[in-house]
Amino acid sequence: MKKVFSLVIALTLITGAMAQEKRDRKSTDHKKDRIERFKDLTPEQLATLQTKRMAIKLDLSQAQQKEILKLNTELAEKRKAEFQKFKEAKDGKKEWTAEERFDFMNKKLDARLAVQQKMKNILDDNQYAIWKKSHDKPGKHFHHKRKGFRQGR
Repeated sequence: MKKVFSLVIALTLITGAMAQEKRDRKSTDHKKDRIERFKDLTPEQLATLQTKRMAIKLDLSQAQQKEILKLNTELAEKRKAEFQKFKEAKDGKKEWTAEERFDFMNKKLDARLAVQQKMKNILDDNQYAIWKKSHDKPGKHFHHKRKGFRQGR
């Protein structure tokens, strides 16, 4: 009886460890897959896809779609340029100073405020509320890194 009980406990521990490892791999693989899917697209293509997703979600008019496409294209070009800059900096293994990190984060927040204001001007109140809700979820990008996070619970 002791042997059976020990065997059941051992199998439970092994299964739990394997499931944890698989989930960890899955979250990093998903990020890599997403980067791979979009890396070959031009900023214009990315902006078009984003605008169409927004049009479906927010029920945008043609005029709103044109304005948002213009904004999304501008943002996609900036992101692509920043990505290249980071890639070059990563290759050089240059560490950022505290001042550089502050400047970067400050510029990024200023850009978010500008985008938010532009969206507020383009969208009506209901559309803006939906857009804002989808963009202001705290920790939506990092929820899988929390200790003890389990999907479905």
